Amino acid sequence: MYSYKTKKLVTSGILVADEVQEFEQVKMLVGHMYHRTKRKFKVIDPYRKGPLAKESLEIRDDRGNVLGEIPCQRIPHGHVLVIPTIFSKNDEHYTLNEVTTLLRDDQEKTIAEYELAEVTESLNKTTLTTHFVTTAGQQLCRADKQTITWKTLKYRDVKTNRSWSGSSIPEESNYLAVKSPLIMGYVAQTAGLGPASLKAKEQQIVYQKLGKIIAIDNGGNILGTKKYCNDRTDPTRAAATFLPYIKGYHRAIKAEAILPSDPSCDIFIKYLAN
Repeated sequence: MYSYKTKKLVTSGILVADEVQEFEQVKMLVGHMYHRTKRKFKVIDPYRKGPLAKESLEIRDDRGNVLGEIPCQRIPHGHVLVIPTIFSKNDEHYTLNEVTTLLRDDQEKTIAEYELAEVTESLNKTTLTTHFVTTAGQQLCRADKQTITWKTLKYRDVKTNRSWSGSSIPEESNYLAVKSPLIMGYVAQTAGLGPASLKAKEQQIVYQKLGKIIAIDNGGNILGTKKYCNDRTDPTRAAATFLPYIKGYHRAIKAEAILPSDPSCDIFIKYLAN
């Protein structure tokens, strides 16, 4: 939970206060990230008149009907009562009106009174676009787009007509990983990108042109060229490529094909006249 007093996340093990404190429920995301849900709670000091043992919170509507009970929560050396500011039952939503403590059978009874609220739901979408580009920024193929829907609950107090919005909750905790597609004549600098944060809007995977085999004679004159072949199983590599045939010349090396270690760099192969 997020503490409004300390302005940071806290655990139930340290909910110790001299007065009623307000907290907000949070939803934990990947990588120690979290977002606040705007679901607020009030926590009654567990040490007033000693630790609570059996006390529970009785929930009523504004007409006095009992809606249910919430048991106190155990923490080290005692218990706490967590009082939600919004309570739901049978698809009806209530907002906290007041909290009272009654004396019943020589024991204190805590009662939370709620008023009926009207709830509507709205959906919004965010999109992450992945571009596949050259080092100069040229688009090589259609961009990949992922869309995530966010659901927001909007509340309205029926009596006072006061309205407010809850937190927007995404259907997923992050965008999916993106694999680099095979683009003929180009080699990707990475095999793909990992799951992206929901805050991301655009990202890119950069490609370079495949290198080539350059056939030269003894004088360094270029006799011909041949571009490396794509590795159809790995967009970051070139496949073994046969050396080009040059009429009237033969290769100065015995190999018939080469597998380039750097698929974006050219390699020179000497040819000798027949």
